[in-house]
Amino acid sequence: MSSLYSKEVLLYNSGYHANTGTVSAIAGNDSLIIADKLVHASIIDGLILGKTNFKRFKHNDLSHLLKLIEDNFNKYEDIFVIVESIYSMDGDICDLKKLTEIKKQYPNVFLYVDEAHGFGVRGNRGLGLCEETGTINDIDIIVGTLGKAIASYGAFVATNETFKNYLINKSRSFIFSTAIPPISCKWSKFVIEKMIGMTKERQNLLKVSEILNSNLEEINGNIRSNSQIVPLMAGSNDRAIGISNRLKEKGYLSLPIRKPTVPEGLERVRLSINATFTEEMAYKLLSDIKQIL
Repeated sequence: MSSLYSKEVLLYNSGYHANTGTVSAIAGNDSLIIADKLVHASIIDGLILGKTNFKRFKHNDLSHLLKLIEDNFNKYEDIFVIVESIYSMDGDICDLKKLTEIKKQYPNVFLYVDEAHGFGVRGNRGLGLCEETGTINDIDIIVGTLGKAIASYGAFVATNETFKNYLINKSRSFIFSTAIPPISCKWSKFVIEKMIGMTKERQNLLKVSEILNSNLEEINGNIRSNSQIVPLMAGSNDRAIGISNRLKEKGYLSLPIRKPTVPEGLERVRLSINATFTEEMAYKLLSDIKQIL
């Protein structure tokens, strides 16, 4: 992993542990964390555990982020901006190029990117949206999971040597937890070595995801996803459960996402597409969705 990112890498037991442990550790009294409104619950828990100063900016609203930085960069020693590369509920992506441009304007601003849903499926070698956008070297902390595209166990934090050594001494979920079993590390290494060369599979995944997203825009309303995470909006818990059950009858495992995971009125069924999905399967799924809705 270290050679792939040209960074120091620290392994955690899960993505949840990686985020809670890293976020709570970097949360010093002289630091401010500014996080996207829709970051994962593990990041929010890290903020709470760290008892830190933090603010939230409107989802993917970089003008709001810039205002918060402008209002605060002289008040704190460090500012950490936290985003997800691909957001887990809506499937939309952040603008990493613009984020790194903003970061470069301030010497005390650091960028933290959660690549949980990008690692394995985006970028030429599958290193995530950071590789796809050519921003790896401009990101201070990259978090990735081994439990999604890699079908294994654990997570990693890719960063510089200073941050890595700091986390080894300060990150409680790293210090006070048993290490990942060697057999899991061996399996992860095996899959990652295969993943690097699966460029055609990643291209196919992007293609079928685009087919679904563009067509569901007409069928199901405003879809902002541009990834393999495809939300099918339901609007209520009962309807989400009903759609999920009917899809299951047709052979699709797609679970309902309900309040409080998402706000009331934004309940949905989340379709998570994998690289074996074909164009034919995508159009068949669209046909089945039309019948269900």
